[in-house]
Amino acid sequence: MIKQALDARHAAGKPIQVGFVGAGRMGTGAICQIGLMRGIRTAVIADLDIGRACRAFELCGHHAEDIVVTNRGGAAADALRQHRPVVTEDADLVPALDIDAVVEATGNTEIGADVALRALQARRHVIMLNVETDVVVGPFLHRMAENSGVVYTVSSGDEPGLIAEYFDRYAGLGFEVIAVGKAPSSVGLFDRYATPDSVGEDARRLGINPHFLVTFRDATKTMIEMACISNYTGLVPDIRGMHGPVAGVNEIPRMFRPKDEGGILNHRGVVDYARPLKHADGSIDFDRSVTPGVFLVVYTGHQQVREDLNYLDVTGSDGYYIMYTPYHLVTNEIPLSIVHAVDFRHPTIVPKLGMVTEVLGAAKRPLKAGEIIEGPGGSSVYALNDLYERTSPERVVPLGLLPGAKLLRDVAIDQSITYDMVELRRDTTLYHLRALQDTMLACEATRMRHDLPKAAE
Repeated sequence: MIKQALDARHAAGKPIQVGFVGAGRMGTGAICQIGLMRGIRTAVIADLDIGRACRAFELCGHHAEDIVVTNRGGAAADALRQHRPVVTEDADLVPALDIDAVVEATGNTEIGADVALRALQARRHVIMLNVETDVVVGPFLHRMAENSGVVYTVSSGDEPGLIAEYFDRYAGLGFEVIAVGKAPSSVGLFDRYATPDSVGEDARRLGINPHFLVTFRDATKTMIEMACISNYTGLVPDIRGMHGPVAGVNEIPRMFRPKDEGGILNHRGVVDYARPLKHADGSIDFDRSVTPGVFLVVYTGHQQVREDLNYLDVTGSDGYYIMYTPYHLVTNEIPLSIVHAVDFRHPTIVPKLGMVTEVLGAAKRPLKAGEIIEGPGGSSVYALNDLYERTSPERVVPLGLLPGAKLLRDVAIDQSITYDMVELRRDTTLYHLRALQDTMLACEATRMRHDLPKAAE
């Protein structure tokens, strides 16, 4: 129904008005895709790099002289009434304008919390490209959005949104979902102890920030994204940090099944990932791997359904089958979530189950008291994920709260960082939202325990 909804808006002359905070690669890609669509338009872009934001508009066909660059609310509002694109350095200005949705595209955990909070306070729909923020305070933001009558959602296109759509499809069809996962090409060179220095040459060759590359090589990004999926689906990490076997299309449905049936799983219903197969020369075998896509392993005990799937040459055996796509359109499909949120009040993927899975930080090397912990992508910590019901009693610190924290004592390599080890920064919106969320979840857990006897009666 998306095309019909946008066609109707176009015919009525009332396009969806979108504001972007962040005009990096993902943001610019989505802005360009919107530029090809009818019934939706990018109205305002906020970025500290004014030239980068203006370039995003120019790539969509706007003339430089038509772009209004301002940090003043009145001037920006006037420009929007004249249907002129607005660029600003002030992210706080975006939700204050008469727009329908705010897309958070900075990738910065703390900025993401600020932007989402202000947008929801202004009753704007929020589309998060910032999964890093979602796995720290997403449940609180989701509840806030519900109370405000708007939608908070992580975006389509990237792996979490795509897996959520696949999960909804096949779980809705009555299949049992045994496992969901992604297979990024970056973990073909998996190195839990990667640092900006160790990946520096590859980063220069690829033309990307070495800290960014580290988050892929050490699987931090994968831990974060699969936690996001867990908090939507209820599927869980089978072990701390998940399995991550080397597996392709044929191997995945054989491996992601219970141990007593020849697989690697302790439980049915997990989030995980697969490392791609390689050729003899070390290059990735894209033909036999799911890379860089996503997969579901589903099970059916129904004989007729099995016969149909076998007839259709779906890969699998003994009732276990793989459903997959070998790619994900990380920027191109972001507008789908915008339309779903604004016109249908439907989130793509949201932590509706609260904190099922937590993302924590573990030491990449022996750390000394007095050190300041770097954020993800540095040389201090790598990410792991695990069930919140296990990590909460351990008092592990959510990964997103660790950047800038001061160590109070020495930490051994591979040791998880707990609250008693660090002095956290308390001057951020992210920290305060997490504190509110922890209180909210604790109150809800207490209420559920008190309600259980009544429910049993």
